Amino acid sequence: MALVLCPECGEETVDQLINCPLCDEPLTDSQKAEKSKNARLFFFGLAFICGLGAATLCNMLGYTGWAMGLGMVGLASMAILILNLSTHR
Repeated sequence: MALVLCPECGEETVDQLINCPLCDEPLTDSQKAEKSKNARLFFFGLAFICGLGAATLCNMLGYTGWAMGLGMVGLASMAILILNLSTHR
């Protein structure tokens, strides 16, 4: 159970309600979808940073096979992140 803001009055309410208890405005599912999309953006952004950071470290230590694999993980995460950001609106 999470808290969402009413689009009409700004009241914080539980996400399982259908209408706002203060102004009786219907709460939309787009707020729930937005929260899910933000979580995905955070995850793929973190995977991108960690993948490229780990690839750089492996390359510096001489593990080029691992570096290439981790670099591919970072690049794939970046591609997914860009696709999610382009459809974020």
